[in-house]
Amino acid sequence: MLTVVFDTGPLITACKFKVQGEFVIDYLLSGCKVLIPQSVEEEVAVLGARYPDGAVAGERIARNDIRVLAIVERKWEQHLLSYALGDGERDSIELCNQVREAEALVVDDYLAFIASARLGLKTWMFPDLVVDSVVGARLTPGVAEAILETIRPRYRKGVIEHSLTYLKELKNVESSGSR
Repeated sequence: MLTVVFDTGPLITACKFKVQGEFVIDYLLSGCKVLIPQSVEEEVAVLGARYPDGAVAGERIARNDIRVLAIVERKWEQHLLSYALGDGERDSIELCNQVREAEALVVDDYLAFIASARLGLKTWMFPDLVVDSVVGARLTPGVAEAILETIRPRYRKGVIEHSLTYLKELKNVESSGSR
């Protein structure tokens, strides 16, 4: 099972959109262990509890499907101070560094992406996680494509197109290898 740390944006996206009547977060939770810092829980499930996506996140947190972890050490605090990051972004970066089994940080904030990549963390945007879930056989290509099309409104032009192109390349490799 893939272990990832989510920042606020990807958690909202995963809890906001449905594909085939099921929340995107539930597709991901079937093959991923999702970890968040307390500040992301606060932003999404506490302060955002009145929004449908906040309620969905809160339910998954209450069931322990999404695990909330405390920051034990702030190793990169001085590095991160120079970026204009919110608490959720900073804490997600620190948590990903702290949790040994975390394989990637999932962020949608440009500066958080840059900062975490510069610190040496494997960093993905949410669509990258969707595509990787096909590579890791945690999602079917059809479901992944439907998720990408559904979450399209959350992203700038090019982001979803990039992921769909990669997904198409995966399908072509798979179909040519099975002959």
